[in-house]
Amino acid sequence: MVTGDNTLLPADRALLAQLRELTAAEAEMPDDVALAAKAAQGWGNIDAELAALVQEPVLTRGDGTAYSFAVAGREIRVEVEPVGYRRRRLNVVLREAGADPAGVDVRVQRGDGEELAVATDHFGERSVEVGLGPVRVLAGFAAGPVTTGWFTI
Repeated sequence: MVTGDNTLLPADRALLAQLRELTAAEAEMPDDVALAAKAAQGWGNIDAELAALVQEPVLTRGDGTAYSFAVAGREIRVEVEPVGYRRRRLNVVLREAGADPAGVDVRVQRGDGEELAVATDHFGERSVEVGLGPVRVLAGFAAGPVTTGWFTI
């Protein structure tokens, strides 16, 4: 492939030119594909309303933090407590105007897409343990599903 004087042979130059042409074509995304991808991103969970963070995260007694999200008469409060090295317990409190949120299905989605069910204990409290990283809460309220924005624990 390379001669003694460190120059490329003509066949090698032709091969490199073909490879350069192929990789340049692969590196460019067609505009219509990019537009379709951006449009599809908004439809990922179209049925759920996005709850807005209603106040900055609040430090609680001890090492915990609390987040509050709200949308149209529904509220999700997430209290974060350390439970070990790089593990956190999320305690989820739901409120829904004019309804009892006791039977609401609650899940936590991690940054890698894995969804964890938030179990209700015999006191009616909902909690789940997760590793550090971005998470969001998905709740199936009677008035419609709600998804919080992503937050990092």
